[in-house]
Amino acid sequence: MNLPNSIVSDKSLKSILILGVITVIGTSLITQIMLQTGENVREYSVDLSDQVPGSDNYFNSLAVYPNGLPPYISSGGVYSPEITIFNIGFKIAGILFIFIGIEAFLRTASSLNSDDKKEHNFNNFSLACSIISGILVFSITFFPFDKKLMPHVIIAMLIFIFISIWIYSFMMARKKLDTEIMFRGRSINEIRHKIALFGFFSFLFMCFFVSLNMHSIGAIGEWGLMLTSQLQTLSFIPNLNKKIN
Repeated sequence: MNLPNSIVSDKSLKSILILGVITVIGTSLITQIMLQTGENVREYSVDLSDQVPGSDNYFNSLAVYPNGLPPYISSGGVYSPEITIFNIGFKIAGILFIFIGIEAFLRTASSLNSDDKKEHNFNNFSLACSIISGILVFSITFFPFDKKLMPHVIIAMLIFIFISIWIYSFMMARKKLDTEIMFRGRSINEIRHKIALFGFFSFLFMCFFVSLNMHSIGAIGEWGLMLTSQLQTLSFIPNLNKKIN
């Protein structure tokens, strides 16, 4: 069965890429600003340790926030009215990311030769990770951080893992094809490589400080990983610009 080279035009894909990035970053920022500037219960101590299975004091302590919810992206999906923006925004983002993943897969697969087995394998990984990540981003809106802590944490960690794999596999799948693509005088492959390294560092940074119960600092790593995934998404635009122009 022959797959199509693409689903939409280059111009349409460029608009979808930008829309997807704006949706993710915009939803994250708007809900976080509303969380941090809102009144009422937002500054009260939050204890979610009753949702942690077992009686291990260390793991229970990770779910206690004396100064209110930490600045995780997920914290923007707890209180009203920002929870509505969070749920709508990330449902749309999940759907868009699945579509972007499929479109990138088709365009990459159609450009590779049959001998490029390694690149084809990475392209398959990229497709799988983008679809799984999109489904998980869509699904996490049904598991609020404060009411369904453990399912939310599990889904969030899976998102981080699959997004990290996608960042790397997308880079490797496109590496041979994009050797001549430049962005502001720099090789797009070099840029993607640095993005991938920053994403890996952000993931380790987040895990390290969260394990030390330093949630506000650990949240910096989460935001870094989110921004990394969006930068990697935008890195496909120079390919489209070359064709459009």
